[in-house]
Amino acid sequence: MNERKLRIFYEVAIKLNMTTVAESMYISQPAVSQTIQELEKELNVRLFDRIGKKLHLTYEGEIFLQYVRRILNIYDEGINRIKDINNLAEGKIKIGASTTIGIYVLPDIIGKFMKKYKNVDISIAIENTKIIADMILENKIDFAFVEGPVYEEDIMVEDFCEDELVIITSKEHNWAELQGINLDKIAESRIIMREKGSGTREVFENMLNSKGISYKIAFELGNTEAIKKAVEAGLGISCISKRCVKDEILDGRIAAIKLIDEKIKRKFSLIYHRDKFMSKLFQSFIDFARNQVDNI
Repeated sequence: MNERKLRIFYEVAIKLNMTTVAESMYISQPAVSQTIQELEKELNVRLFDRIGKKLHLTYEGEIFLQYVRRILNIYDEGINRIKDINNLAEGKIKIGASTTIGIYVLPDIIGKFMKKYKNVDISIAIENTKIIADMILENKIDFAFVEGPVYEEDIMVEDFCEDELVIITSKEHNWAELQGINLDKIAESRIIMREKGSGTREVFENMLNSKGISYKIAFELGNTEAIKKAVEAGLGISCISKRCVKDEILDGRIAAIKLIDEKIKRKFSLIYHRDKFMSKLFQSFIDFARNQVDNI
């Protein structure tokens, strides 16, 4: 039994005329008759009485019609819902993001997207890159934007946008008035960084190690806001995304220190499981985010 058979039965039950049904459904009258016979054989009942030249529903046919009407209504509703999702009239997206992107980049993008597509429900999980990658593997999120390297073979990684890291100090720090510093000055400083697993920390440490510069992590703090407060209080220096600290730099609460002949650049990445079906809705959000990110 399939949807086509149910549709033919429904039309015959409503119109009680196989010829009329055949014409309206663009099929032959024998095909309609055969379908009804197949249904009656499957159900082992008579669905119609054939009295003279007229069809009449049997009691069993009337009962079956009640259920077929409900089945077809639900089927049509399901088809229409899927069409709505494909047309971005509704849908659900579960996004993951590492800390910098999740706090300082995605909220504006999600807000603009939801204004454009009002019935799309978007949730976001913000963790460090390692945890977000694990969530991708466990299918807890659909896709994610991260700032750190991802090494799992089952995760696809695409460039999303470029980001610049800056060295920050308190405004009273003796570097604050300098035109710039050499990278090896970092070795003399107390560094405040995120926990291991943070993409920002991994990029910064990889750069220092590649230059053979020794360093000391004095404090590990669990979020960027805590790091900014600690730097502002003069507890040490840090290296964070320029996007995260632009307001504090403009207000003069924190100083951004230029590195002589160095820029710390990295790529933000889009990640998703290699087996994940990237629906039209998912791809539409990703394309929208790519177009908006440089304005944030």
